[in-house]
Amino acid sequence: MTIKNKLNYTEICRDALKIMLSIRDGAHNVEHIVRVYDWSRELAKNYPETDLNVLKVAAYWHDVGRKYESEETDNHNIISGNMVEEYLIKKVAPLDFISKVKEAVINHSFSFTPKSIEGKIIHDADKLAFFPDHTIPDSYDSMKEGYETKSFNRTRLINALQKYLDNIEYLYQGLLLKESKAYYRKVESNFIATLKKMTK
Repeated sequence: MTIKNKLNYTEICRDALKIMLSIRDGAHNVEHIVRVYDWSRELAKNYPETDLNVLKVAAYWHDVGRKYESEETDNHNIISGNMVEEYLIKKVAPLDFISKVKEAVINHSFSFTPKSIEGKIIHDADKLAFFPDHTIPDSYDSMKEGYETKSFNRTRLINALQKYLDNIEYLYQGLLLKESKAYYRKVESNFIATLKKMTK
C-alpha cells in the first residue's frame, strides 16, 4: 500500500522565513517575501489553472539564496532553486511539484523568462512587490497635513517620484503578464498626477 505524502505548506514557508530572517538586506526581507506572495495571489486570480501551492512555496523560497550569494555574483535565483529542490526532496514532495517550484524560483530574476504560468506570476510579483504604489501619494498627503521633516520632505519625495518615473519604462518592459503591465500604467498615471501637484 502506497501512502501519499501530504505536504505541510505552513511549515515549508516558515522554514524559508527562518532563512530570510538571517539575511541582512533591507530590500529583500520578510516584508518583501510577503508582498511577493500577496501579489502572486492577486495575479493568479486571472489564471485559474495556476497551482496555488506552487506559488506559495516559490514566493517564500525565491530569495533564500541571497544568504549564500557573493558580492561578485548575481546568481541567488539559481542558489534558491537548488535549495528549495533539496529541501522538498527531503520532504518527499512529488517530483512534478518540485520541478514547478524550482522553475518558478530560478526564473524569477529579471533577465530570466519562465515557461510556466506559476513562473510568470512569481517573476512579475517580484517586480510589483518593489513598486511603492501607494507610498508616495500617501506621503504627499501627509506632507499637506504638516508632517514634514528634514529627512522626509517635499524635495526628497519629488526626487523619488522622478526616479521611479525615469525607470518605469525599463521596469514595464521586463513584465510578462498583461495584468502586471496594466497595473504599472495605472501607477504611472498616479505618480505623474502627484508630481504635477507637488511641483506647481
